[in-house]
Amino acid sequence: MERENKYFPDVYFHPGETLEEKLKEMGMGPKEFAVRTGKPEKTIIAVLKGESSITPDMSIQFESVLSIPARFWLKSQLEYDEYLARERRKEVLLAASEWVKLFPIPQMVKL
Repeated sequence: MERENKYFPDVYFHPGETLEEKLKEMGMGPKEFAVRTGKPEKTIIAVLKGESSITPDMSIQFESVLSIPARFWLKSQLEYDEYLARERRKEVLLAASEWVKLFPIPQMVKL
């Protein structure tokens, strides 16, 4: 019997934050990391700021430099993207719930 995961964290961080911590731990700056991964420094900085996503190709390059499996980076990005999608959905539902309050329910029931 398969169980559905009903746990969704209230906050989820962009994988760029993990990358930033790992680079600090290794004493490596964005410029050196960019050179080692073959990615533009601008791209690495965008990932560190949470403005850009980690792609499958990037995850493989990160793995070769950081020795952290590509799957970790991809899963982190996927979970962050899912978190953002759920937050957007909450906003849509909240807006809809306000709209539904305007329905004349008692009059509709009588009809």
